[in-house]
Amino acid sequence: MIELLPVLLFLLFLIFVRIDIAFAIGAASYLWLFIAGESMTTGVTRVFSGLNSFVLLAIPFFLLAGELMNNSGITNRIVKFANYTIGRFRGGLAQANVLASLFFAGITGAAVADVAALGSVFIPAMDEEGYDTDFSSAITAASSIVGPIIPPSIIIVIYGSVTSTSIGALFSAAIIPGLLLGGALMVITGILSVQRDFPSHTPDVERSEVPRLLFDSLIALTMPAIILGGILGGVFTPTEAAAVACIYALLIGGVFYRSLGSSDIYDSLSITLERSAQLYAIIAFAMILSWMLARTGITRDLAAALVQMGLSPEMFMLFVGVILLFVGTWLEIGAAAIILAPPLATIAETLGIPAYQFGIMFIVTLNFGLITPPLGICLFAASSVSDRPVWEISKEIVPFYVADIAVLLSIIYLPSLTLTLPRLTGF
Repeated sequence: MIELLPVLLFLLFLIFVRIDIAFAIGAASYLWLFIAGESMTTGVTRVFSGLNSFVLLAIPFFLLAGELMNNSGITNRIVKFANYTIGRFRGGLAQANVLASLFFAGITGAAVADVAALGSVFIPAMDEEGYDTDFSSAITAASSIVGPIIPPSIIIVIYGSVTSTSIGALFSAAIIPGLLLGGALMVITGILSVQRDFPSHTPDVERSEVPRLLFDSLIALTMPAIILGGILGGVFTPTEAAAVACIYALLIGGVFYRSLGSSDIYDSLSITLERSAQLYAIIAFAMILSWMLARTGITRDLAAALVQMGLSPEMFMLFVGVILLFVGTWLEIGAAAIILAPPLATIAETLGIPAYQFGIMFIVTLNFGLITPPLGICLFAASSVSDRPVWEISKEIVPFYVADIAVLLSIIYLPSLTLTLPRLTGF
């Protein structure tokens, strides 16, 4: 433990001085190898073994599928459908904002993409109808965290790969919490709509357009259905499902809608390449860190100490939740999952916590950091789109954050929320 302390302090220092997280982890890991007298070639071996996983191929495929669908103009179709179905009620545009995020989650699985795509549409529209800009920005940021929870989800793929947990089971376990989170946000929005007398919205859609609008939305939502149905039905693996999603996105954008040009495909490939390289670099160097924690025995000793303390599974998850709420505000969620998930999942297993329940609790809690000041990235994205100060948006996000915490407590104390669907689907 003594030799581990300077390494962890060095890692925190590198993170806070804004060194890229992958290289910060790598530098700290090699420092430990040097202090512990281990061979430097051990680091190379661990980096290679960390990336030598078939399931990790799902990451670039899911990223590419989301980019292709987004560049196909599917965002505007989803917004129109959400406005038509729920926009006519009091606070309709705010409710449609949340509903659109639920639909968008099944396509991109990325929170920041949600804020950028939907925020640029909803925030100006809500401003025109008399909503406060800070509230419009807050509901856009709050609903965006549903994206990385409802499948397909990159963070679930990462968590599953580093903890050796079934990704298909995690996908199915995330559905109910994701929908519950969206529902809780809609309830809060409904209450605020009555209190603040928000207006209803008259959708700019002719009755003759409705069948086409419904068909376009079903086409978009077929992609997550194919992914989940294929994985849960045993037709293909998560990696194969991601590849099928790319083919589907190309067919929809390039052949059906004819809105996906060669430049759009090039841009999608460029963004996918960049983001995949960043994630793979983090995963590779984090494998040294994970091995280091296992080698020092700190995970085993901590698990034994918690068992001796008689800490209940619920108390342990609450303790982990507090840690993740803090970590999620300043550390990218992919990096946080890669670093923290393996040791914490091991301890959870020792305490008898179901793997899928703990995994979804971990992922949901970590995503809350995206909307938590001072460094929540979705808050900054919403601020950028709306040109409003982060702290002003943060004040409006408080009621939604309370709803998020209520959902988190439900996941902790009601295991059936995360275990029912995996059991029904054979996991």
